[in-house]
Order: sequence, then structure tokens, then C-alpha cells
Amino acid sequence: MTRYLFLIVLLFFSITTAKAQMMGGPIGADSLSSALVPVVSYSSNEGFVGGALYNRYDYAGNIKPFKNYLQSSALVSTKGFIEVEGRFEQTQTFNRNIRSIYDTFFRRYTTDIFFGIGNQTSFSDTRWDDDYYYFESISVGLSYKARKPLYKAGNKQLDLQAGLGIEYYIPHVTQDNSSLNQLMPTGNDGGWVNYLNTGVIWENRNSEFDPNRGNYAEFELQYSPKFLSNYGLGKARFEFRQYFYLFDFLTIANRLEARHVMGDLPFWEMATLGGSNNLRGYPLNRFQGQSSLAYTLELRAWLVKFPQLYGLKFGGQLFTDTGRVFTGADDINDLFEGYKQTIGFGGAMSVFNPDFILRGEMGFSEDVTRIYIGVGYLF
Repeated sequence: MTRYLFLIVLLFFSITTAKAQMMGGPIGADSLSSALVPVVSYSSNEGFVGGALYNRYDYAGNIKPFKNYLQSSALVSTKGFIEVEGRFEQTQTFNRNIRSIYDTFFRRYTTDIFFGIGNQTSFSDTRWDDDYYYFESISVGLSYKARKPLYKAGNKQLDLQAGLGIEYYIPHVTQDNSSLNQLMPTGNDGGWVNYLNTGVIWENRNSEFDPNRGNYAEFELQYSPKFLSNYGLGKARFEFRQYFYLFDFLTIANRLEARHVMGDLPFWEMATLGGSNNLRGYPLNRFQGQSSLAYTLELRAWLVKFPQLYGLKFGGQLFTDTGRVFTGADDINDLFEGYKQTIGFGGAMSVFNPDFILRGEMGFSEDVTRIYIGVGYLF
């Protein structure tokens, strides 16, 4: 039987303290706002899960798109699952026009998943129900990125970015009859991956949180030297997003992403598809390879609005995800075949602050069905 994750939002409230409100101005004009969303869920894998999502937006000084921004979440379950994530961004660093992004996470997955390497790994309902694909893992990471504008005119901007990060991952086999124990991929004993990265970003979107016009392109290189890590490897990633606005209500959002990794590759550092970021509906990391190519199309619309009721609005989205991974065994002909596809739908709501968007989605794949909840659109 397919295992479902049922998510119930118990309570939602937003607390806003804003100079602009007291002066009759809009949120986002020299204001401070925060949103807290407690949630509870249940799955046959993790048991009862409880936690909260918390976002904080500081627009002091009328700085666009914000002065600083905090996004965080914490979830724990009755079966030992733990996930704590946080991101803090500030657009001015030491009073200079340098944008800083700090990311951190701690994860203890009691049902991490490994299906094998390649685009044609099999899925069995019986093995899924028998926990054959599962293992436990603990991972922790901390990273920093800086973005410095090289060119800016209106909403057009070209940034140079650079950063560094540290990550630790350790898997643990919980049963002898498991995919990880039988296939024994590189990296099954875990280890450290510490890296440096650099790249460029071009964008002219009309919004970072709810764009409906413009483009975003990013090219990033990442290098993990052997003398600083347990594995020496390199990564390259290219992402392109494009947004169109039609009929004064419909946003067409497109995203194309290509990734390639090389070197001494642990399985948990490979290019992966499946989960909340791509091929929604497939299990987490369903497909793994040295390279991946993925495309997402979303149709988004705000359907019901109550501007006098704290800016409350409700919307919906339809999506389809397409992609595949590549290994050394693939050739040029595989570039045009073997793609996996999922479809899905979701809902969104916003209140008090138009930059705060609570999103829920359901994705359907040929393997299972997955439900996702988070803050902000996927891209």
C-alpha cells in the first residue's frame, strides 16, 4: 500500500509590528512582521510529527526587497525523526552593498531512502512496505554565501557570489535486508564534505517572494578539496527561471535546472531527483546519478482576496515536474529519452504580509503519492 503523509495545520497566526501600519502605510514599508505556523502530521513511517514554521521580515529603512529575513522550521516525531532548518539573509553587510545568506540544518531521518544509482532503478510495493529502501541517517551543515552586485539598473541585476560550507553525514543500516546494505555504495560509511563555491546570478524579477514577471539565472561551481574533506569532489549547477503574467490573474512559472558532479562521489552528494524540490510525488532522492536535468511548469493564481481583512488571500497552483539522471553508462541518445514525470496540485494563502505565503501541495508519481507543506513558492 502507498504510504501517505497527512498534514494538518492546527493554528496559524501572524504578529505584525509596523511603523508603516501606524502611519497608514503598507506592509513592507519600514515595517517588521513575523509569522508562526504550528503544524502536526502523521505518517506510518515517522508516527506523529509536531513542530512549527517561523518567518520574520524586517523592512526597516524601506530597503528592498528587505533589510533582513529569517526563515526557520523545527519538526520532531514520536519515532525519532528530527529536522531543524534555518536561513537568515541580510541585504547590507557591514554597511556595504553585500548580501549575506546564512544556512544551517540538523536532520535525523529514521526513514532515509536509497533506491540505487541510475535512472532505471526499480520500485516494489512489497519492498516499500517491508522497509527495504530505508535506513537511518544524521546530517548537519552550516554555510555562508555573499552576493556582490556587479551591475544594477532598476530591477535588473548581475551579482557575483562566493561562499563556503561544512557538512557531515552519517548513514546507519537498521536491517541486513536493505538496499543500502546490499548495494554498498560509495559513502556508505559517511563523512565530512567541506567546500568552497562561487558563481554569478542574473535577475530582473518583479518580486523575490511572489514573482509573476521576469527572469532569474544562476550558475554555480562548488569544490571540496580532499585535504579538507573525506571526499574530493566538484559540482556545477545551472538554473533558469522565467515568469509570465496572463489575464491579470494567472502566473506561468518555469524552471530548468541542470547539475553535474564529479570526483570521489559519496551517494549522498550525487545529483538527485525526487522529493519536495523536483519530481514531486516520487520518494525523496528516488533517482541518483552523476548528472541531472529537471524542468518544472507551474500555473499559479490568487483566487479569492480580502484586502480589508489583513490582506488575506487564497490561491491555488497546478504543476508538472519532468526530469532524469545520468550516469557514466549513458550516452548522447539518453539525453532525449527516459524522462520521469509527475503532476500535482496545491493551495496557497497569505495574510498580513504579501511576502509570507503558506503553501501545501500533493504530487502524484507512478510509485507513490506525497504531500508537502512549506513557506513560499517552490521557486
